[in-house]
Amino acid sequence: MDVETFLAELKDHLTAHQIILDREGLSHFSYDATEQRFMPHVVVLPENTQQVSAVMRLAYKYDVPVTPQGGRTGLSGGALPVHGGVLLSLLRMNAIIEVDEKNMQVTLEPGVISSDLQQELKKHHLFFPPDPSSTVESTIGGNVAENAGYTRAVKYGVTRDYVLALEAVLPDGEIISLGRNTVKNVAGYDMVSLLVGSEGTLAIITKICFKLLPLPLKRITLIIYLNDLVKAADLVVSIFKAGIIPSAIELMDNISINTTADHLGAPLRREAEALVLVEIDGHHEGALREEANEILALCKGIEGLLEAKIALDDTESDRYWLIRRETLPSLKALGKDHLEADVVVPRYQLPFLVKAIRALKYSPAIKIATFGHAGDGNLHVTILHRRRNFAELSEAYTILEEVYKKTMEMCGSLTGEHGIGITVKDYLPLQMSESEIALMRRIKAAFDPKGLLNPGKIF
Repeated sequence: MDVETFLAELKDHLTAHQIILDREGLSHFSYDATEQRFMPHVVVLPENTQQVSAVMRLAYKYDVPVTPQGGRTGLSGGALPVHGGVLLSLLRMNAIIEVDEKNMQVTLEPGVISSDLQQELKKHHLFFPPDPSSTVESTIGGNVAENAGYTRAVKYGVTRDYVLALEAVLPDGEIISLGRNTVKNVAGYDMVSLLVGSEGTLAIITKICFKLLPLPLKRITLIIYLNDLVKAADLVVSIFKAGIIPSAIELMDNISINTTADHLGAPLRREAEALVLVEIDGHHEGALREEANEILALCKGIEGLLEAKIALDDTESDRYWLIRRETLPSLKALGKDHLEADVVVPRYQLPFLVKAIRALKYSPAIKIATFGHAGDGNLHVTILHRRRNFAELSEAYTILEEVYKKTMEMCGSLTGEHGIGITVKDYLPLQMSESEIALMRRIKAAFDPKGLLNPGKIF
């Protein structure tokens, strides 16, 4: 890698305020939500597709690795410059180019913040369902790269289900356009779906077109406390068996409840082993009330029910959803290190996964918090430990691998929305065969023959 010559020629394409070389400035881009750090040689902040292309052409010419990065909220280390080189931040490419109300579509750049998009769409009575917990920091480009899901995935699907077209820059600097702004398109391979969720290893996405949905007019949130975590998982399955499809079903265990209550000063029922949040939405309040009452009736038949109620208004609903969003930050605030398994199983297996996690044997120094998107079988199993204590660290990794193995036994996946990145890549053979991994390597080589784009991820 010839960084010096790369930098000398880079100044012909970017201005001085788009190039960061000082250590303090580099450090700002060296970490993400995993709290791991890798220092790049240089940070570049392009402001348009042509500048991204110019950076990639030079990097390809001088064999300099490039790591694309958004809001640094990822939990797999997918946007960390593990091999140094160029950190290409897309934060300045943050324009919402067009909201097409008639076709219910939006075209935008990858640096747009998730919550900013949602606020803009509300003005047009539209919404984009995938909305991660890090909505005030995460970027749309990062959400596309990781195929983000979060709470509403249970009813509305994940990011991939809404991407119609992409503009992207290949590792050699070539600009490509994929997909069409149409509902149907089967002309050739689905290259859009290949890039969505590819974790920035195949191309750098510079423009996105999403399909949108009408903004639901009504919503009802139910708050359910139980004294048994497995019974809570059973309830999730029962709701779907009753023919009800909520927009979200979230689960928090006792550790998550108490930690978040302490961190936020929230009045939660601390004795509960499980808190289940259920939200239903639509356009007719009468129909939603009927479904809400049906869910309450299901709750009354569960042994160990502590409380089941409907939120009084949107303010109370928002308060509980904030509590759920702040679960992981609250756990981090304890001051311990953590390993997180972002595992997902078929919904009917959820009670068995919860039971398997509860049956794990570990020392009193280790704590395991279980929370997540129960409606689609996606749990975040968070193992709290002290990194500097070798025995605890070793035990935490043993528990992590056991959670992964239990998930595989239930025909699940190692990651539902966080991605492989650097945190899960060593475990990928638990889920994928040698032939599958070899095929993915060949796809990577077809896009990136020099292996310069986001190296060290997935494989």
